[in-house]
Parts: sequence; C-alpha cells; structure tokens
Amino acid sequence: MLRRKARENAQNKNKTAARNKMHRFCALCLTGPFVPALAAVPANAQERPVEEPETMVDSISPKGVRLGSVVAFPRANVGVQYDDNIYNRPNAEHDVLVVARAGVRLVGDLARHAIQFDGATEGRRYFENPAENSNQWSLATKGRLDLADRFTLGADANLARRIERRGSVGDQFLTDRPTAFHEAGVGLNLGRMGGIVEWQASVATRKVTYKDALVDGLKVDQAYRDVHRDTASFKVEYRGFPRLGLFVRATANRLRYVQGSGRDSSGFSVVGGATYRVTDLVSLEAGLGYIRQNARSETRPAINAIDYSLGVSWTPTPRTRFTLNGARSVERSPLPGATSVLESTLEGAAFLAVGRSTLLELDAGLLRNSYEGLDREETRFFVQLSAKRRITSRLSALAGVSARRQTGAGLGNRSYHGAAVRIGITFAL
Repeated sequence: MLRRKARENAQNKNKTAARNKMHRFCALCLTGPFVPALAAVPANAQERPVEEPETMVDSISPKGVRLGSVVAFPRANVGVQYDDNIYNRPNAEHDVLVVARAGVRLVGDLARHAIQFDGATEGRRYFENPAENSNQWSLATKGRLDLADRFTLGADANLARRIERRGSVGDQFLTDRPTAFHEAGVGLNLGRMGGIVEWQASVATRKVTYKDALVDGLKVDQAYRDVHRDTASFKVEYRGFPRLGLFVRATANRLRYVQGSGRDSSGFSVVGGATYRVTDLVSLEAGLGYIRQNARSETRPAINAIDYSLGVSWTPTPRTRFTLNGARSVERSPLPGATSVLESTLEGAAFLAVGRSTLLELDAGLLRNSYEGLDREETRFFVQLSAKRRITSRLSALAGVSARRQTGAGLGNRSYHGAAVRIGITFAL
C-alpha cells in the first residue's frame, strides 16, 4: 500500500515537472520572436542627434581661426566654367570663363548675445567676350540681444553691388554690358521664443539703385528702375503639442519707385499652416493663404493669388538627406510697363556622402515670374549636379554640370536653354 502511494506521488511529480517544462517551452516559443522588438522600444523612444551628410565628410564645415573674442572663417574658391549660352538667348553663343570668389565671416564668441559680419566678392572673366566681365561685392552684419524672459532683439544691415544675370527677370539683354545696381538695407526684429506660444515681429527697408546702362556705346539712364521696398511681418506659432505646431504669418509691403509714382504699389499676404516633426528624421512645414498687391494707379491691375510656403527635410540615413522648399512673393519690377512681379519658386535637393571625403549634391527646381501690368510670364527650369572632394583639411576640389531651360508667354517673353560644366578648388579655414 505504501509502495503504491509512493509510486503514484513520484508519477504525479514527474507529470507536474513535464507540464511545467511544456509551459515554459510554449511561452518561450510565443514570446521569443517579440523580445528583441520589445527591448528596442525604449531605445527608439530616446531622441538622438541626427547626423547629416555634410557632417559625415571631414572638414566640410570650416573650423575657423580664433582672433581673441572673435572667430574668423575665411574662404576662397576659383574655377573654370564652360557655358554654351552665355547670353541666354535663342541664338546661343558659348564661351569659357573664370570665376573667383573670396570672403570672410567674423563671429563674436559671446556667452549670450550674438554678432556676425560677412564680406564677400566675386569676379568673372570671359575668354572671348570681355564685355561680359563683372565684379560684385557685398557687406552684411547682424546681431542679436538675448533679453529677459526669452525675448530676443535683432538687427541687420547690408550693402552690396550686384549685376542682373543674363536671362533673369531684370536683365535688359540688349545692353552692351551686364546691368549693375547697388543695394542697401536695414532691418529690426523682436521675438519671444522657447514657450508654448512663440511670436516674432520684424520691419525692414531696402533701396535698389541702378547704374547707367550702355547700349551701342551710349549711356541709358535707368533711374526709372530705382525703388524703395518697405516690409513688416508678424508670425505667431502655437507649440502645445509634442510634434505639431500651428502658425499664422502676416506680411505687408510697399514698393515706391523713384520715378513714376503710378507704378507704386502696396499689399499684404496672410498664410496659415503647420509644422510637424514626423520623426527625428523627417520634418515638415506647410502653409496656405492669400496674397494681394494693389497698384497706386487705378488703371493698373492688382495681384490676387493663392500664397503658399513649403519646407520638407528627410534624413533617411546619416549619409543621405533630401529637402524640398517652395514659396511665393511679390518683387519689384525692372520694366516700366509692370508695377510688380509675382514670383513662385519650388526647389528640391539631395545630398549624399560617399566615404569620408566626397559630398554629392543634386539640385532641381523651377522659378515662375508673372509681370503684373504686362501680358508676360516666364518659367525657368534648372538642374545641377555637383561634387566636392576633400584634398586636405583646408582644400577641396569642386566639379559640376548644370542645365537650364526657360519658356515664356506674352509680350516680350524670353525663351532659351543652356548648359554648363565647371571645375574648381575651394579653400576654407
């Protein structure tokens, strides 16, 4: 009797142990494939700095030279370019040119506030068409004061000498030399950043003064193109959500021509939209609204159009990045028959780091200009592929190819196409 009970107890223990082993085996089979995924959730939830292709290539970002409490970032590059349509005309004329640029940026090393100065110059020299030679330069400075309670006060000023690029909206294209003009402007902005509700207000004024043009050796006064542009804007954004922000931006502008007040105009735009950080690798900003520009003369038409803004950034890997940007604005008119120009842009770019020494960049986009007061519209498409390879810590080689095509409609429109190839070197500290 006792032996039988002992034997039954032993069998029951063996059954219980076997049953427990089976339960553990089944649990392991059911949960095993999910353990790595569950374990990875906390790691994915942590925010990590997103590296970009530019940071993967050594010395793409200059380190600068310290001069006491100021850090200087000097740079220079020179290149040779072949362009198969230097005048951007239907009857193309090719040439080879040398483009040299130099500049310096001075940044104050301050604990709270910020100040910066930029100076740059560019020279172009053509082999067979020396009349196209040009010089440009620019000076700019800006600063920021960090006030109490997250308030910031900023100011900026600039002075420059520029030329109208052949085929651009302001190019007269019948002139003997590229049209030159001077530009000067100042601006102020005040904002409160870092809270659930952020806002920023700014005002600016700019003056553009054209130099006399040459047509068949004769001077042509271009004072009718001189213009003052005044702008004021206000933007407020609500950031009460972890990844989503909602914003409204209102902008007002006034164009005042030195000659011909009938071309003067004023207007505004209101855009509302959202910013959304999908992940640490994807961010999106999109806005939609209304833009209007009224001419001072009642006989001239007004601009009434949809306004928009777009900004997308996607970094799928540390070596690749994609961007897409679009905007619409009202710009000055270089032609006496138009009060202003409605400019629409859309541009995309892709960046790829190859190894630790090469950065590839592809740009493509379109620019559309509608002349208010004239039956004229022009749309320009462009694409460019460039490569930058580090030779030493301060010296890099550049190479690129580009193509462009412009189509037009209406009175005096300009259609053309062209391509260019360039090589060069750049030096930066």
